[in-house]
Amino acid sequence: MGISWREAQVRSFLSAYERKDIDTISKMLAEDVLLRDWNHEVSGIEAAVAEYSKNFRDAESLRISVNQIFEGESGVAAELEIVVNGSEKLNVVDVFSFNEANEITSVVAYKGL
Repeated sequence: MGISWREAQVRSFLSAYERKDIDTISKMLAEDVLLRDWNHEVSGIEAAVAEYSKNFRDAESLRISVNQIFEGESGVAAELEIVVNGSEKLNVVDVFSFNEANEITSVVAYKGL
């Protein structure tokens, strides 16, 4: 059995994030997208694009490994290992929600140890 469109969308998003491809990411987001992590929250596509762009400027390099993906009726959760600048390792779970147009309506990130 192949992967669902939601999982494919999440994997495409993560690949674009790793490449720091803000143009591809912005096309995947809903106008009213919500981003939340352990530091802050922003809403709206302009604020989200600004936040991702800032993250990309702050990181010389990004590597994302997908450990597991879980899918439910309303979204997808991805357990990730993110390595920033070759040395700073983050273990996170990103939870993605979608609308009927297959756009990402929220990304909520939870940081582990």
